Amino acid sequence: MIGALWVCERDIRKFVHQPFMMGVALIGPFLMLILLGYAFGGAVENVPIAIVKQSQGATSDRILDAIIADKSFRSTQVQDLNSARRMLEQGRVRAILYIPSGFDTAIDHGNQAFVELYLDNTDPVSSSATRGALSRIVSETARPEEVAIRPVLGGVVLDVAEYYRKVEYVEFMAPGSIIQALFIASMMGGGISIIMDRQRGVIEGYLVTPLKQAEIIVGVLLAGLIKAIFSASGMLILAVLFAGVRPNTTLPGVILTSTTILLTGLGLISMMTAFAVRTPLVEVYQLSVVPINMILYFASGAVYPIEGFPSWMRMIASVNPEAYAVHALRQIMYKSADLAAVAGDFAFLVVFTCLMCFLATVAFKRAL
Repeated sequence: MIGALWVCERDIRKFVHQPFMMGVALIGPFLMLILLGYAFGGAVENVPIAIVKQSQGATSDRILDAIIADKSFRSTQVQDLNSARRMLEQGRVRAILYIPSGFDTAIDHGNQAFVELYLDNTDPVSSSATRGALSRIVSETARPEEVAIRPVLGGVVLDVAEYYRKVEYVEFMAPGSIIQALFIASMMGGGISIIMDRQRGVIEGYLVTPLKQAEIIVGVLLAGLIKAIFSASGMLILAVLFAGVRPNTTLPGVILTSTTILLTGLGLISMMTAFAVRTPLVEVYQLSVVPINMILYFASGAVYPIEGFPSWMRMIASVNPEAYAVHALRQIMYKSADLAAVAGDFAFLVVFTCLMCFLATVAFKRAL
């Protein structure tokens, strides 16, 4: 038993003398607590909606004022329904509240009046919250004798129409899972394999060949990208075959989906390559990527709408490449969005990918 105590003491000393690993052992569970605690179940706020008000009168004015004052929404008044529908299709708003002309006249004459609500139901969480909040506002704002929610007749009727086909929650999560597959493949192909090759002398061995530095770097990034695309494509196929995911299968949709995966994969593989070549030990790298993965994934809106995040998580999401990739995939896969609808996402991903490629090139050259 004395020998066992000696072995135990040696390992404890080694652990104590590695403060980085001690810190990660604490930070990992803490990040999981914070990110999971705040990424799920938060009140969905600042949902962008378009309001088309074509009626003039006291009741419609009260409804409009109540929506503007409610923190659940970030409202934009639009002149006509067609313009609002284009905003919905481009992902600029999540819902349209349409108050048609003649609404207040019908109320004043004691007749039934309709308020139409068009929902972007590709986000089941936000659409459910939006439906509930607007139903509450209409019921609280209009006089009680004016209010009815279908199928009850009489007074004000909130007529709800889901703009797209119903998207299940497993489909809502699928884009985030595809991007996470990209990250894990990038972590393995662009990180651990590079560290292992460097420890085995493979990287130095390239230098005695006729290969140029640029060729070595491009070859490493290309290999990692192929692995990442294979992983993401496999994840998408499995989601379609076994999880009931039904993506847009038109040719433009397939091209845009592939472009999103390609851009995101190259950016992530470059980021992890730049990080890996500056990391001395594979153990340090493995511990470091755990919190990076958690932060990027849970702050991407992959499992819960970004509108339900606290302000500090929204700030992370605003610079998180996975958030833009997840948003783009949802638009393309479930709304048949065109390039204009995801132009902002693509612009961010292009800038991010170019920056990471530059950093990976500089870091790799210094490591050679």
